[in-house]
Amino acid sequence: MSSDTARRRPAVRGEGARLREEIIEAAMRLTEQAEDPWALSLRAVAREVGVATTSIYLHFDSLDELLMAMKTAFYERFGAALLEAAAQAGPTPYDQIRAYGDGYLAFARTYPGAYKALFTTTLGVTQLVGEQYPGRDQFEMTVKVLRQVPLPADEARQRGVLLWCAIHGLVSLTDAVRRFPWPDESELLDGIARQATRPQA
Repeated sequence: MSSDTARRRPAVRGEGARLREEIIEAAMRLTEQAEDPWALSLRAVAREVGVATTSIYLHFDSLDELLMAMKTAFYERFGAALLEAAAQAGPTPYDQIRAYGDGYLAFARTYPGAYKALFTTTLGVTQLVGEQYPGRDQFEMTVKVLRQVPLPADEARQRGVLLWCAIHGLVSLTDAVRRFPWPDESELLDGIARQATRPQA
């Protein structure tokens, strides 16, 4: 944290929204740097922003609420990575899903702390209510592509879940079991995308 941040001037009228964003961004930075996302605390976030811990409570009722806001921001970054990859791919469902795979792997390798917070911890789960969960928009984005195979809605959703499990498994297993003779990741992604976009029998 810079000395300028440490001596942060008091907010003026209309700057509350900006402080809220600074708090979320600070939580994201700390999570990305941490070995253990569970180590995040409101006190650490306040210190990173350069405000008193009580100032955070003006925007978030609890650490869980801040964690959910942080997860939502991470999912937006994740979704942007998928869309950026897809924008450079062909128009077919296979092309798009294959590109999503590249974007998924790139995000996991570029932002390992964010990936861990999103997919390998239960940070903020007490805030989940029904279908209003972070990541829903990104999942539905995948289902929308799979509907173009074409597939019925239920089948597209099921394949979307299987696709997520497969790519997450690829990321997690290749990281955890590095001495296994894994095939080339590009070939694995090709196979995963082919299975996800195969015509319905």
